[in-house]
Amino acid sequence: MVKYSNAINLRVTTTDCLFGSLIRKIFKAISDDDNAIANEVTLLEYPLGDYMNSNTPWRDIDHVLMPIMMEVHAHWILGHFDLKKKCLNIYNSYSFRIKDRQLVEDVQAFVVVIPHMLVKIGY
Repeated sequence: MVKYSNAINLRVTTTDCLFGSLIRKIFKAISDDDNAIANEVTLLEYPLGDYMNSNTPWRDIDHVLMPIMMEVHAHWILGHFDLKKKCLNIYNSYSFRIKDRQLVEDVQAFVVVIPHMLVKIGY
């Protein structure tokens, strides 16, 4: 409810699980073609606020929360991208079972693609 609460002064938006799928698709393509991100219009619609219902343009917020389904383990983690600090934080409720090195491998696509995406939209 952070997104809609007047009591908390945070400017936040969210993504959906399709966002993660698009990020991974672009990550695989970007190694062959640096312009691959330009061809994925749907991915670029997320930060512009045009894709999801009740999504907020990223220029109007400070934080993006993104559910991420790990590829190797059937486990959801939470990505928190701080737009001001340009920092991606990952929250893992299953840390006793899934170690940090496994998380790093799984979120590498986000670390690489999100900066490209922000440049592409002129952020």
